[in-house]
Amino acid sequence: MVGTTSRSSGDVWYFAYGSNLHPQRRATRAALSPLDTTPGTLCGWRLVFDMPGVPPADPAMASIRREAGGEVHGLLLRLTAHQFAALVGSEGGDRFYVREQVEVIAYDDRKVIAEVFVAAPGRRLQRERTPSRRYLELIREGARLSALRPEYCAWLDALPHAEASPTARWASDVFLEVFMRASRGPLRGLAQGWLDALQRTEDLAALPRRVAQGVLLAPVLGVGVGLRALGRRP
Repeated sequence: MVGTTSRSSGDVWYFAYGSNLHPQRRATRAALSPLDTTPGTLCGWRLVFDMPGVPPADPAMASIRREAGGEVHGLLLRLTAHQFAALVGSEGGDRFYVREQVEVIAYDDRKVIAEVFVAAPGRRLQRERTPSRRYLELIREGARLSALRPEYCAWLDALPHAEASPTARWASDVFLEVFMRASRGPLRGLAQGWLDALQRTEDLAALPRRVAQGVLLAPVLGVGVGLRALGRRP
């Protein structure tokens, strides 16, 4: 039995492999209520962490790359067109990822044509970075909740992760809140430029990186703290 993206009915199959494996993450980002879900395997690809994150807490996010003999396990979600559009918007539209159609083999042996998000060529890091513990734990827990193969979950558990202080996690969270709010309005270009500059600091040596991140984060964190105090979290 072969599934399709069902464009005629408006439904779209989406293949989640990163933090969107976690139901809480999906609910927070785009309030998704899938019409159907099933775990599956994408062959000929591998999971990578070469998508810039939100410093200082998250050095990198997940993407996938083509690789002969590789496998990426994930969750197939059947979404309405409206839900899929909300998901695309929550991932930054086309600014960070490009969408490709791939064939995923569901664990029940169905072959499903699905949409998958891949890091845009201009966004990829020159080398992979170690993801934060917090981000990787979202993927690990999401994989278990999605009933992915035990051996794949064990592989995820064995991946290295970077530690971040509570202060760094707070700063990244507040910056992302302000960025998401600004990116939906007329300040979108400014917000994008600010994020690009912050992400580039990860290529600096330790001391210059901390100084540059402090300079870039200070005004944004001030705005974020003000919005939180007013009860206007994005």
